[in-house]
Amino acid sequence: MKQMEFHDLLAERRQDCDILWVSRSTNPLPPHKLPPELKYSRNQSIRATLVNPRVVMVIESLAAARQVDKSVIVAEARAMLEEMASKAHLPTVRWLGLLITKVMKRILISVHLNKQFLLTIKNQMSVSQVQYVYAPSHRSYLDFVLMSYILFSYDMALPNIASGMDFYRMQVVGELLRKTGAFYMRRTFSTDKLYKEIFRGYIASIVAHSDRAIEFFIEGTRSRSQKSLAPKFGLLSMILDVLFRSDVSDIQFIPISISYDRPLEENLFAYELLGVPKPTESTTKLLKSLSILRESFAHGHVYFNFSEPISARQYLDMHIRKTSALSPNAKLPTETVIKLAYSIIDKHKRNSVLMPFNIIALLFNERVYSHPGQTYNFDNLLQDYSWMKNILVNSIGALVFPKDAGTREKTDKEEIFESLHIHRDLIVIDSSSNLGLKERHKIVKTDKIVNVKGHYLSDETIRISVPLITLAIYVNPNLGFLAKHAILAVCIREQENCTISKETIMEHYLLLRKLLSTEFAFETKITETMAQSEWREILSFLIKENCVRDFGDTLIMGPNKKLHSLLCNIMLPYVAAVNATCNILLKWDEMIMSELNEKNVIKECQKLMEETLYKEDNAFKHPYSLSIDLYSTTIVSLVEIGVVTILDRSEKTVYQVNKNILSIYTSILDGMLRQSKAKSYFDIAPNLISNTCNNIQAKL
Repeated sequence: MKQMEFHDLLAERRQDCDILWVSRSTNPLPPHKLPPELKYSRNQSIRATLVNPRVVMVIESLAAARQVDKSVIVAEARAMLEEMASKAHLPTVRWLGLLITKVMKRILISVHLNKQFLLTIKNQMSVSQVQYVYAPSHRSYLDFVLMSYILFSYDMALPNIASGMDFYRMQVVGELLRKTGAFYMRRTFSTDKLYKEIFRGYIASIVAHSDRAIEFFIEGTRSRSQKSLAPKFGLLSMILDVLFRSDVSDIQFIPISISYDRPLEENLFAYELLGVPKPTESTTKLLKSLSILRESFAHGHVYFNFSEPISARQYLDMHIRKTSALSPNAKLPTETVIKLAYSIIDKHKRNSVLMPFNIIALLFNERVYSHPGQTYNFDNLLQDYSWMKNILVNSIGALVFPKDAGTREKTDKEEIFESLHIHRDLIVIDSSSNLGLKERHKIVKTDKIVNVKGHYLSDETIRISVPLITLAIYVNPNLGFLAKHAILAVCIREQENCTISKETIMEHYLLLRKLLSTEFAFETKITETMAQSEWREILSFLIKENCVRDFGDTLIMGPNKKLHSLLCNIMLPYVAAVNATCNILLKWDEMIMSELNEKNVIKECQKLMEETLYKEDNAFKHPYSLSIDLYSTTIVSLVEIGVVTILDRSEKTVYQVNKNILSIYTSILDGMLRQSKAKSYFDIAPNLISNTCNNIQAKL
């Protein structure tokens, strides 16, 4: 069991005067030690970017191509930089700090962090001569707000924060965020050569010449599924390029795992996964969202777990850095960026804190599968909770709701009661102490058709799917610790009158691992030695827990059917979505006349999945398989392993598929799905508890 003490930041704030606290004398520690002549102001960073040799070359090239004076392109470049560059302003930080304190104290029970570890990092910053990069996981819009709030609380300089243009376009708010350190970047700019080089030059300037750290989300966007997303490499590559060019001696990346009891965007996540576009950010909507203040402590606890810094220099050995010195046109090796990116993601996973409701959701989800139609009472939940928590903490090494330093540790019963109270809009306990799932979708009669990203789902499908997908979202954080174990469990199944060899099971495990690599943020380019080591580790766990018995050349299910069933059932919705994607791609030419591109594939997959959910057969069915994210990540994985080929990289990317290999995949995946003895998860529909006061409305 991991021993780590966490400190509640809000406990101190509840005892202080908020105005006096934000107005206190501060001396924020700049993490990047620079002599005065090398420390750039905002204007100096802009000027340095404009004279960057690569930027100058692009400006001259565009001026010649457009047949305009160079000053015209320079003016465009300067406008881009004015839009982009951050503008730190301490008074703004103070008064935003006052507002955030009031809001946090109202909606949250606690904001926990491993304080002593953060102070250790602060001490290192006070003596080191390197640049630092904060690399948090991204689970909510609240992430960067709380991150800055924590740093302000401990007198550490706020970083330069990479932010999307959605926030820039928000009136007043965009400029306020800029004054807290935000710099703005467009979502895509690969085809805009000028913007690309301007942005690259600005990043080089603030990495090498800002005394503040950088902060960016390596996942690129919020995880609506609440598990780690596959990393994005663009901004990371630009940051590392500064070290590659030897403009800094080292860059220390600090992975930070952020865990929420109940994210502020909870109500939207299920709809977004079903294909309903997220609402555009605006100041008006931000003000309306303050309705969350009506209910005290409605969003429970938040945990920030700071990890040991990762030195980028260990990924760029002397040979790689000599390449840059010898050739000005040398490029940073892609493998280096990928390795570092996955190191950060792995730290996110290993250091995530599981909340009690994550375990409750996992157990309730399993109960619906394994005991369809039966009630689940509190005493059964308490017994199962203690059993599962013990496995996660003592066998897996997960952090489960660690206690606050200096306070009494809560009993399992107290944890469950508090958690169910926080999530009473999703799971309720009746007068007989039985648990039930509440409806969260209100059917709205409308003739308006929204531009959904997938298939137009029926109201009945959405009604059943929304609470079940919301529940699955709370199950998902467990998969940071259990995904590989669950993949192997799915591959080991009972077959009538036959056995499956250990070699075949391993092949199936590695195949499913590849197909789900993007969905679960697994590094794909691993050596055979690494694959063998991972296989042995996962198999050893299942054998130790009596889920599997090893007979040399064969593996069979062990007596611990309870854990084996739980592991299989959390993985099967993913297998079903992958199988649907492979089937649609395999039969595209025969069944579908539209162009074979991602948008059309997602639409057809979701349509097939909805039809499957209502069929009378024994195949595994779960509404989470309707998630459009699952089809997108499957396509990415199929492209990476070469089964799907991109023919046209225009806005509507066109694919070509290897039908022979896809046919093999669908045969194996069908076998995994047919093993399930569970009924359709749609069987829970008649038992959904009506919520007449529910204000959640369909976005369709």
